[in-house]
Amino acid sequence: MSSRKKNEAELVLAFKSLLKDQCYGSQSQLAEALDKQGFKNMSQAKISRLLSKLGAVKMRNANTEVVYILPDELAVPKSKQSIQSVVVSVKHNNMQIILKTGIGGAPLISRMLDSLGEPAGILGTLAGDDTIFIAPIDINRIDEITQQIKNLLDV
Repeated sequence: MSSRKKNEAELVLAFKSLLKDQCYGSQSQLAEALDKQGFKNMSQAKISRLLSKLGAVKMRNANTEVVYILPDELAVPKSKQSIQSVVVSVKHNNMQIILKTGIGGAPLISRMLDSLGEPAGILGTLAGDDTIFIAPIDINRIDEITQQIKNLLDV
């Protein structure tokens, strides 16, 4: 591996490590932290490119500070196989759609459904450990939206 590629790989690893700390709210703070680790002359443009490359986003941490974080926790599941094995049932009561999952499955499925959003007829979701409440965009279309969700999840 060339020294330039090695330096780039080391920079990315260091940058990821800083973002996992969840305590940097500005690009200048990140540049200072990288400088302390030996990565000199980090420009705002370079920091911005790294943030974009890694898909970092700003969110509130446990201390309610707005900081950059890696999207690992926010990732939407992509595998249909694993989703099929987690979903137990999808029903509605003419107001909300209720989706039951195996224990611990609701947050992942909820994130996926939230990412589909209004084009799929979903106003929003609320997940517990094994139950998701889905607010449809239009209760007059609740049968259709419920069926779309069932089709999507192969239930």
